[in-house]
Amino acid sequence: MGMSSGGEDPSEYGTAMSEINVAPLVDVMLVLLIIFMVTSSVETLRAEQEVQRIRKEIVEEDIAAQHPSQKIPINMPKVNAEEVNLNEEQKLVLTMTRDPAFYIGETLVVRCDDQAPGASAQLKAKDPAARFKRCLSQLEKKLLENEKLQRDGEIYLRADRAIPYGQALTVMARIRKAGITKFGLVAEPDLED
Repeated sequence: MGMSSGGEDPSEYGTAMSEINVAPLVDVMLVLLIIFMVTSSVETLRAEQEVQRIRKEIVEEDIAAQHPSQKIPINMPKVNAEEVNLNEEQKLVLTMTRDPAFYIGETLVVRCDDQAPGASAQLKAKDPAARFKRCLSQLEKKLLENEKLQRDGEIYLRADRAIPYGQALTVMARIRKAGITKFGLVAEPDLED
């Protein structure tokens, strides 16, 4: 819209623009909006990751406080299931590490590398399956000697996720052979579900 005087032709006298060109202003605002949206989503993602990390630490601290046997470092599988309260009646927890070694609570019961003191180092190195069977025999004997375990007839197995499935099943069979009719498997809660 130009300014003109009367009914004369505006092209004769030159025109002054009375409108503001807002296209560059809109372009700048859109660029700023995009930058704001990108940075806010990145910050939100970082905040969510930090919250998940803190939740995981809290859960791990709670588990360690509730279950003293959890102080033995193993890499347990994570599942989305209802958690068993092991402190309810001071339930026994048998922990199996990858070595393998077996603990009840924090007490070492059997370490498989220490088995068969009369066996030579060559025999130990050559036949790990035989060594594991001897270890399980000693574990079964220790389970049979445990008065609380025999009285309750219940134990929970914590096993490292790196342990072969067959070995875990063999341990469960030995637990049952020792007269323990009720046993469960312990896992860590899966926070990602």
